[in-house]
Amino acid sequence: MMNRLDRIQRISGFLRYLLLFLAAVLCGAIALTVLMPGQTLVTLGDGQLNELHGSGAISTGLMLAIVAPIGLLLGLGIYWLQRLFSEYQQGNFFTDGSMRCYVWLVWLKAAGFVYGITWPLLLAALSPAGAATDVAINIEAGTLVELTVLLLIVHLLRAAQQLHDENKAFI
Repeated sequence: MMNRLDRIQRISGFLRYLLLFLAAVLCGAIALTVLMPGQTLVTLGDGQLNELHGSGAISTGLMLAIVAPIGLLLGLGIYWLQRLFSEYQQGNFFTDGSMRCYVWLVWLKAAGFVYGITWPLLLAALSPAGAATDVAINIEAGTLVELTVLLLIVHLLRAAQQLHDENKAFI
């Protein structure tokens, strides 16, 4: 009969490979949408980015430069999450490696939050001069509280881990 640790490790391994599979499917879908001009399957910024690109107001290179931070954050998020599942799969739950994954994931969420705030400003700045653009920056209180709590939890976990390591070295 499988004990709890084995079960957690097996589930973590399954989730890691599922995440990698879904990331590959997502990359394939993104590649297809980039290669298909005029597609409406993927829209960013309430469709404003697609409209700017479709109207010729911005070039493909500029559009990709605007989307690149989102892709980078997504790629790094997938990498660190699968790495965290790998740590769990090996039975490393409260180690330096898993703590590094937590820290990266929380800071990536913070970076995504900040980029989400600047996104409307970028789109408004790229809109043609004659176009009427409403710039609305939405900062959701729940997301801000969640991010603050996650940062505090990671900080406390890191401090507790350091204290545990010091106590272990003392004994």
